[in-house]
Amino acid sequence: GARLVALDTETTGFDPAQGHALVEVASVILDEGRIGETWSTLTDPGRAIPAEASGVHGITDAMVRGAPGPAVVATALEPRCAGRTLVFHNAAFDLPFLAAALRRAGRPPLANPVLDTLGLARGLFDVGGNALGALAARLGLPAERSHRALGDALTTARLLQVLGERWEREKGVRTLAELAAASQDVLRLTNRRPR
Repeated sequence: GARLVALDTETTGFDPAQGHALVEVASVILDEGRIGETWSTLTDPGRAIPAEASGVHGITDAMVRGAPGPAVVATALEPRCAGRTLVFHNAAFDLPFLAAALRRAGRPPLANPVLDTLGLARGLFDVGGNALGALAARLGLPAERSHRALGDALTTARLLQVLGERWEREKGVRTLAELAAASQDVLRLTNRRPR
């Protein structure tokens, strides 16, 4: 059956190549479409969290003091992902941060199939207005603490439940592999479009 894990990260900024790093990671297990075990942890990025970043997620230097580093957290995340399709809302943001943390742990990046709920949303609603919070409000999903990893991972998991069902009904998608591929196809097409 369908084995998935919804993932979300909070970070110090937008680009791990510029030294930005994870400050929080969460995972939500989905088995046969049902939400199962949740996990989240703060992580010490090893650098000051800029005020702009704290302004978004509310995570401060004081909160991450003494938390495990990104390499430790990424290693703890690996078994939660084993044999599962990874579900993100905008994987292009989160995956490079997870890859950088795994690299610091001497581990390869996650090679799992990826399903992107941003692609599923754009495929149904076109581009624009597909931020996680906007979609949750539009679709009447339960309110979670937004811009925190666990709240956003739970919203991503619920978003998949709703959008996956619609893709099946409206677009005839039958399998998880087809759904994951479709989500990536939409993103490739819409990212090439002039802004």
